[in-house]
Amino acid sequence: MVMILDESSMRIISSAIGMYTLMEARIKTVEHISKKRAPYRESAPIYFLAPTEDSVNRLIADWTPSGDFKLPLYADSIFLYFTSKLPDELFAKIKNCKPLVKRLKAFVEVGIDFLPKEARAFHLDMNTIFTDLFQKNEGNTKTLVAINQIADKLVTVCASLNEFPHIRYRASSLLATSLAKIFHQKITQFISTNESWWYHGDGQHTEKGRCTLMILSRIDDFLSPLMHEFTYQAMVYDLLKPKDDIITYKAETSAKETGKTSVTVDKDAILNENDTVWIELRTKHIADVIQILSTRIRAIVNSSTGVTLNTKGDDNAGLTLNQMANALRALPEYKEVMSKLSQHMHMSHQCMDILNKDSLVDLSDLEQTLATGKTEEGRVPKVSELVHLVEEELNQRNDSYTSLRLLLILVVSQRGLRAEDQGGLYMAANLDPYQLKILKNLEKIGIPLVHQEQRKLKEIIRGKRVVAATEENDSEYSSSRYVCNLKETLQKMQDGTLSIQEYPSVQPMPDLDDTGRNSRNAPSVRQNVRQSARQGKSNKSDKFRKPKFSGKDSVKKQFSGSRHIVFIAGGMCHSEVRCAQELMDKGGPEIILGSTRFISPSQLMDDLATL
Repeated sequence: MVMILDESSMRIISSAIGMYTLMEARIKTVEHISKKRAPYRESAPIYFLAPTEDSVNRLIADWTPSGDFKLPLYADSIFLYFTSKLPDELFAKIKNCKPLVKRLKAFVEVGIDFLPKEARAFHLDMNTIFTDLFQKNEGNTKTLVAINQIADKLVTVCASLNEFPHIRYRASSLLATSLAKIFHQKITQFISTNESWWYHGDGQHTEKGRCTLMILSRIDDFLSPLMHEFTYQAMVYDLLKPKDDIITYKAETSAKETGKTSVTVDKDAILNENDTVWIELRTKHIADVIQILSTRIRAIVNSSTGVTLNTKGDDNAGLTLNQMANALRALPEYKEVMSKLSQHMHMSHQCMDILNKDSLVDLSDLEQTLATGKTEEGRVPKVSELVHLVEEELNQRNDSYTSLRLLLILVVSQRGLRAEDQGGLYMAANLDPYQLKILKNLEKIGIPLVHQEQRKLKEIIRGKRVVAATEENDSEYSSSRYVCNLKETLQKMQDGTLSIQEYPSVQPMPDLDDTGRNSRNAPSVRQNVRQSARQGKSNKSDKFRKPKFSGKDSVKKQFSGSRHIVFIAGGMCHSEVRCAQELMDKGGPEIILGSTRFISPSQLMDDLATL
């Protein structure tokens, strides 16, 4: 058989299962619908397309005789699938194409309109929607269209997970409020028109109760994505800038590979769930990552059999990159294992090289003080002292991008500057017009550039969130004192202490038992939905200590209770994924995170520039 995809469905297939799996399922070849294709008249076509006008027009063109071809491209049995619900006007177009209709053997709205980034993290592949969500001066039309698009995609997420969620949202966010209500309408309509679909907690499937979906907005916490992070995944996406999860790194090759002496070449790596080393290390601090990789490589090299992959080891000295390349050549029978380990060692060393070259550790200390309101020693600095430290740092920086990022962190964390400090800071930052626009656009998302009234620093930064973030952080590194807002929200959701006034639900939350399961009569919920739808603490001074390596892989957790799904409109950062993983590692319910897309600091700043 032949599979024909468009750009959206191609990304879904690549993200979810990969092309190799397709080939194992009797798929002879995969074609892009927008490109010129050779005829395969003995092969039945499987179309998997996004329900867009362009894709539907190209589908119809395949089965409409023209001057380019008189005979169909494929065999007469057509299997047609769409990623999500097909609009009525496009359905009518297909219905009017008689050569296509008479050959149809399947016509299905699959309901998979999202990309699974990780085992418990997804995004909607909406990379340019930030402007429509947060632009204030173009009326509500584009925003409403964008919200409806997000809601439609979220329905396919919940349908795939078999979840009919209780919907909560941040009350202070107009975006989250609107999205929650529109999503509620669409998910209830989906249930009313899909009689055979089931969901967790519906009476027949009681191993889990109904989940809770929390809807948030990026501008509710604009600080977390700007911070310099020293966990592996966050550093890679911030400093090495992968494109579509593919990263190019520098690696040494052996003479056997090149036919010459050992040279440094560019190699590509895919950062996805097929890489078990990446899965294990991505949420760890960069110092831990390098230590673990070095220990494992040394264990292989020193082992008499070459098969020991995990060891505590007494020799914690790190291997150089040259030593790793030599080890790889010396142990050809373990080439695949060593190649994967050395790949991540090269990537982590590249991160460290940038970190040291740009003096990011010292910069991060200042960022942590701004974000938490306290120094490493727990002292609360004065405003004048903070401004002096930031201005001094800006004067030492030659990189205007890094200067802009620090200035954004200062403004966001302090909710504006003092008027008397603004001129000196701008001069020290030396921003170009584009960067200055990014800074000024903070006001368009509700963050003032200048304090509306004079306030003491303690009144500005000693809020509930900051104190909680400082006290609840379990990191052993002073460069990781700050904790994103999401962690506190997730923790309170787990504990059942999240304020119903600050985070209300679209419909009243049901009584839950001790395991988080719905204690009401679940079958009646489905009945009512269908009826209504039809009617309408360690030593923090040690920044880069060498941890003891346990040599044990983390044990897979068994989750209890109902799922928690959190969706952030406008982008999600990797530190938020990490904090969810940390909470799951401690036990409790499964957490699934999602967003319109995953963002790096530079992408967030570029988004801000579009307003």
